[in-house]
Amino acid sequence: MLYRYMDEPDVTGDLSAFTDGDSTSDWAEDAVIWAVQKGLLQGNDGKLNPTGNATRMEVATILMRFCENVLN
Repeated sequence: MLYRYMDEPDVTGDLSAFTDGDSTSDWAEDAVIWAVQKGLLQGNDGKLNPTGNATRMEVATILMRFCENVLN
């Protein structure tokens, strides 16, 4: 959602730094790469958990990082 809000900027790179990065859906890969590069997602114990659900705390942290790292 935030990636689209930013008009889907071009990204390069991959998610190989995360042991489960290859579990990211193809349609979401660019957005997840962008979120990692912008510092919105940092993973937990070397994993992104792309097929899991985000907690309220995780979503609040992502939104806070978006305001601090992307909008400034």
